[in-house]
Amino acid sequence: MISRIITLSESTFLRFILLGAVLAFTQEPFNLPYCNFLVLPLISFLVMRFLKTSKQYLFGGLGLGLGYFGLTFVWIVNPFLVDLQKNVWLAPFACFLFVLALSLFWAIAFYLSNHFMKDEQENSKKVFCLSVFFALVELLRCYLFSGFPWAILSYGWLDTPLSIFVTWFGPYIFNSLIIIVGFNLLYSSIINNIFKIIFFFTILFGVQNYYSEKGIDESIESLTVRLVQPNIKQKDKWKKENELQHLEILIDLSNKSPKPDLVVWPETAVYWLPEENPEKLQMIAEQVRSPLLFGALRFNRDTKKLFNAVFLIDDKGEIQSFYDKTFLVPFGEYLPLGGLLRYFNIFGNSYRLIDGFSRGSGLELLKFSQFQTFLPLICYEALFSNEILGEVNEAHWILNITNDAWFGNNSGPKQHLNIARMRALENNIPLIRVSNNGISAKISKNGKIEEYIPLNKRGFLDVGLSLNTEREKTYYATFGKNFSAYLHLVLLLLLFLYYLISSRKEKGD
Repeated sequence: MISRIITLSESTFLRFILLGAVLAFTQEPFNLPYCNFLVLPLISFLVMRFLKTSKQYLFGGLGLGLGYFGLTFVWIVNPFLVDLQKNVWLAPFACFLFVLALSLFWAIAFYLSNHFMKDEQENSKKVFCLSVFFALVELLRCYLFSGFPWAILSYGWLDTPLSIFVTWFGPYIFNSLIIIVGFNLLYSSIINNIFKIIFFFTILFGVQNYYSEKGIDESIESLTVRLVQPNIKQKDKWKKENELQHLEILIDLSNKSPKPDLVVWPETAVYWLPEENPEKLQMIAEQVRSPLLFGALRFNRDTKKLFNAVFLIDDKGEIQSFYDKTFLVPFGEYLPLGGLLRYFNIFGNSYRLIDGFSRGSGLELLKFSQFQTFLPLICYEALFSNEILGEVNEAHWILNITNDAWFGNNSGPKQHLNIARMRALENNIPLIRVSNNGISAKISKNGKIEEYIPLNKRGFLDVGLSLNTEREKTYYATFGKNFSAYLHLVLLLLLFLYYLISSRKEKGD
């Protein structure tokens, strides 16, 4: 039945699904990045061996995506299991549609490559074309519909010497290099030579960079930050009757001796509105006895808008500053096209549920002290590499607060942690990450985890941050704003030129 629909044998379709699943081993929890250079050449071989028509290409790419995204995002079912009675029936439909939507990007790449080079007989040209389109749609996935740059192949290389290329080119260009080199290893001598050159430079620069971790200069004053991980189950988190108990857990973990310079709680640590409850803030400050950063909701009564925010209060309970989340989770924090639904009065008076959270005015720096300016990123915002470049260059460190209890106990929190690590590495800046259930960590400017609280463990961790205001910017941090998109457009242009020149030569012959 399937073969009649897609004109592709069931066994071949399953091969693409299987290879996609093996490709997922490059991501957490397996973290085997070198699988890229095993699987990607096999994919190109399978394409040249079994795919002939545009429809076969389309479904070959679809099968590959189903295998990769299906295994990588196995954790996506967990949010629907928090409230079993209400949402469990939605889980299989939502998960399948989510994986299918991501897989369509790869299916389109396969289809376009065949459409573009369908009359070409030389395999090396066809594979090169496929690799370029594949790289371009992966870039498109990072931007289209607000973007979802999760589980791109470059994230798997964090703990290898090749990670040095992230500091030069950023994660998107590095991702394209992996794809183009991997796809062409079996068919292009030129790409093989490029790969040898890359490997050579990795030996020269990457190994030294990877193993030369510098700690805090003891001669420089440091800031002691306390990371608080309450490990509150998501199903219990928003129950009104648990509010006092959860607050006591947070305070008890925060007021241990010795007193830190700063305490950090995770995303939506409190359920009430801080601006409308100054007495609660004062009570917390009296017990914590240190300045406090915490996630909470913020409601603007003038505009009637609700925000997911982070607040900074001093040791007297006074609000010093706040930041409203700018990049919201589609279908989680807002419903795309919700404004259109409201305009036509679809769902009637329930439109506020459709709107969900409002988008903040943009990323902005917060200042803790005269020497400490930091960039707050709330949960999902850590995904957007290019978007934070302009602000992060003026920061001394990055703060990432999140609530990964939605993701359950499998690979989701680990993948999210790797995303935060990438932000530290590409910008050569330390990052403090505080999560409700973990993994909370101090991440060095090299993207390495220096100290952490394990997943699903309640506790706190005191870490030191250097007050050194001088930071050497990476090439990517200096030149990377929109550089990735421009480079990929040039790559597409070169592909067209390559095709036109080849076509004219053949006609001349």
